[in-house]
Amino acid sequence: MSCERCRDTGFEIVEREGREFAQPCACRRAAAGVRADFVSACRIPPRYEECTFANFEGFTPSLRNALERCMLYCNDYPHLGSTHEGLGLLFTGTNGIGKTHLAVAVLRELWTRKGVRGQFWDFHELTREIRDSYNPETRTTELQVLEPVVRADVLLLDDLGAWKMTDWINDTLFHIMNSRYMAKRATLITTNFEDADRTTAVKAESDYFERKRKGEAAAPPQREFLLERTGLAVRSRLMEMCVVIKVSGTDYREARQTSNQARTGGAVKS
Repeated sequence: MSCERCRDTGFEIVEREGREFAQPCACRRAAAGVRADFVSACRIPPRYEECTFANFEGFTPSLRNALERCMLYCNDYPHLGSTHEGLGLLFTGTNGIGKTHLAVAVLRELWTRKGVRGQFWDFHELTREIRDSYNPETRTTELQVLEPVVRADVLLLDDLGAWKMTDWINDTLFHIMNSRYMAKRATLITTNFEDADRTTAVKAESDYFERKRKGEAAAPPQREFLLERTGLAVRSRLMEMCVVIKVSGTDYREARQTSNQARTGGAVKS
């Protein structure tokens, strides 16, 4: 039990004019304040502001393994069990399986326990902000956009590769990654694209058609990989500065919804 006043219920009983009332405990108010500070300081979108290790549901062995590795990472930060400062995490896997939840939970843990300065950026939003800074009518310069991104102790870059790379976007991304790499600053990255070479891709496609020929259930192989979406220079830098955590399984959001409905008898829908 962490709070003796409310016995971890979140509410304490107070007496006013001879009557007893329940009110939010000081520990709950303090936790709410910490959460609000984290969301504001690290630019966490409302969709992800409640993401923690505690409420991440590991429905598959892959998800449980990913959760354990993230928790170990936070314990060992910034060294990750070695002398390699600034090592980050690259979460790969299909859409909707909990990559961003885990990445935000890592950032939250590091912000809370180790006092890191963090920044959350959706990759498309970041490139748009930088592009808009070139508009003479805006008051924001490219430097003002990039400086906190490059200088944050931990950067969370969400949905890398969701948009096709132009030469300008590729150059900008390499500048960010290389600057952080040279400064030994950790970067957390999520992407829907697996990291695989062309030989692996060809074999996956061959296996898929062979299984279909035999009448077996098979998901179509991914046509594009991280290399195609980021370019060789960026991909190489990512492999140097991040540990890959491959997350696989059923759609995490659908699984959570099913779990919630089971607990509430189907009364809760989202």
